[in-house]
Amino acid sequence: MNLYYLGPKGTFSYLAAQQYQTEEEATYIPKSNLYEVVSAVSKDNNAIAVVPIENSIEGTINIVADGLTQENIYAKGEIHLDIQFALYGSDKADASSIKKVYSIAPAISQTSQYIQQHNFDYDYVDSTIKSLEHIEPGVGAIAPLGSGEAYGYYPIEKNIQDYPHNVTRFLVVSNEPQHIDDASDTILLITPEYDKPGLLASILNTFAMFNINLSWIESRPLKTQLGMYHFFVQADVPRGSNLDKVVTILSTLDFQVKIIGSFNKIN
Repeated sequence: MNLYYLGPKGTFSYLAAQQYQTEEEATYIPKSNLYEVVSAVSKDNNAIAVVPIENSIEGTINIVADGLTQENIYAKGEIHLDIQFALYGSDKADASSIKKVYSIAPAISQTSQYIQQHNFDYDYVDSTIKSLEHIEPGVGAIAPLGSGEAYGYYPIEKNIQDYPHNVTRFLVVSNEPQHIDDASDTILLITPEYDKPGLLASILNTFAMFNINLSWIESRPLKTQLGMYHFFVQADVPRGSNLDKVVTILSTLDFQVKIIGSFNKIN
């Protein structure tokens, strides 16, 4: 089986993928950006992908959320990964000698306080590992702690993320829907047929009516007109009688409901 991820080797996506299947169990195929990851798995019947969907600091990863609405992909697992960043540089460099750093946009955001404290200039690359390619005197890279050593670089400073409890939630996705009877979670995509007062409240009240807890609620534009949105909800229950009742009620209230996935978390 192919396993697509945001590469190259050593990225957080790579580390998360290893928690699900090792390189002995799957053929790892790195992609240069998340759009390519989502597109590749949607067209490959013998594949899965591991993609970030939410960070505890930055929130939802929009390109992946949009992929769940626009591409033929479904969730079949969830992985939580502690996120620790380090500043990498050339031999004998220290933080005072660094003038500019490179990394991906989420990494820059999650270390913004550290960057401002040191007055670093910064620029973006497609992956944290690619930032290592820019290292030279006066230039550093912000990359996963423990990743730079494999490429011959050492950490100048460790754990430079702005908040200590930094976790990213990854989804395991494929182009085939999955149903697990004893699943811990179910993600639904709820799309209103038209705008109306109390639209979001009616969704939330329906879940509350059956005492179903929601661990994730996210809106994304329909991209058809201003002010119209999809809603993602993640319910802490498997598919079954109560959730089926929720779907039935929402359908009568003029919502289209798609099950994105029913799965168990892998912590």
